[in-house]
Amino acid sequence: MNDFACKVFLDLIYLAIRMMPIFICLEPRYGDREKITAVSVYLWGIMIAMRSVSHMDLQTSYALQGIFAGIFFLVLLVFFEGCLLEKAFLYLSAWLFAVAGTSLNELAAWFLQERVALSYWQICICAAVLSACGFFCIIWFWLRGRVRILFSWLSARGGALLAAYPAVFLSILFAGRNTVFSSQALYLRGIEDVLFFLSLCGMMLVLYVMIVNSILETMNRKRAQDELAFARQVIARQREYYNQTLEHIEQIRIIKHDFRHHIHALLHMGREEQMQYLRSLQQELDISEGEVFCRNQAVNGLLKEYAARAKRAGISFCVQMDLSAHVPIDDLTLCIVTGNLLENALEACQRMEGNSFINVRGRWLEDHLMMLVENSYNGQIRKSGDRILSAKKDGGLGLFSIRRMLNHPGDDLELYYNGSIFTATVRIEGRI
Repeated sequence: MNDFACKVFLDLIYLAIRMMPIFICLEPRYGDREKITAVSVYLWGIMIAMRSVSHMDLQTSYALQGIFAGIFFLVLLVFFEGCLLEKAFLYLSAWLFAVAGTSLNELAAWFLQERVALSYWQICICAAVLSACGFFCIIWFWLRGRVRILFSWLSARGGALLAAYPAVFLSILFAGRNTVFSSQALYLRGIEDVLFFLSLCGMMLVLYVMIVNSILETMNRKRAQDELAFARQVIARQREYYNQTLEHIEQIRIIKHDFRHHIHALLHMGREEQMQYLRSLQQELDISEGEVFCRNQAVNGLLKEYAARAKRAGISFCVQMDLSAHVPIDDLTLCIVTGNLLENALEACQRMEGNSFINVRGRWLEDHLMMLVENSYNGQIRKSGDRILSAKKDGGLGLFSIRRMLNHPGDDLELYYNGSIFTATVRIEGRI
């Protein structure tokens, strides 16, 4: 294999390295990976042909390579799923490894050139194949799972910061490779500078791994804290529902106890006295019963509680809930979802000035429950990426808890808002 063929094959290996992270970690949006590979190879062929025919100098070659790198990134950006920052992080990581690998391959060729029966470029190809295989193992066994977790939880700012790390390392390495750490300069200065350059490359790669792992560890710790807070909230809801049940049982026991006294009193009264006694007893029962929003005891208890809170805060509270006493959804799910929606709506109304309202509508439809909670708010929305956060300093756990409970196929939570009204729509499939 002559030197020109070796250079072409080496460029093809580096193209595979730059394609590798996005191809492995992301799913194609249009078509399949073979078609995208064909488009990428066409771009690579055009670049190689232009560089070979025009006999351009080094500066022009780097400029042409930069232009085609940008075009190649646009191809990957269009044809693969995932956010822009995730693709940028993977692409910059691939370039970082490619630039480091190029330098290491050239140093390996310089060291082995007089020790093996291969040419300089043939040694570079062998070293590039080995480094590409190692890079594939790193992506497949280490980076692939971590990237999916990182960019599913990171905010836009956190994703940009994460993508900045390989960009900074790449800039340092690329600048050094074309100045004080070029292959020619290292050949002339000797083994000490070569070892220093190898140490620099190793340190950058180790820092890269440590940064990704530390961010992932921080996110896992935050997620564990959220899980713990969610478990505490579930326990609190269970305790609340348990207390409501005990209160209901106590009320029934009192009614049974008093009923005997009412019978004894009525037996010794005249008709007029009996009528008067029954009318007063009915008034007392109406007062103690209060407003009934639906026939489901758990949901009705929550609605009564938040209706009382809204009334004390001067917030209009309107409910249209068609929910029977027995629905195929466990009370814990109903309490967690309904309670968090009402709590978020009440807090949003309390943060605004002027007239505020909460409208709640719900109905059982064949095999699922549809619920809508609509409230006024001050027009300010906190977001982390595509996720809406609570106005609380820690981002709140209400929506997180709701999403955790809506874990059955067909469950759904949709959020809509404009400048003055926030609407949450929930679909809960039957579970029992």
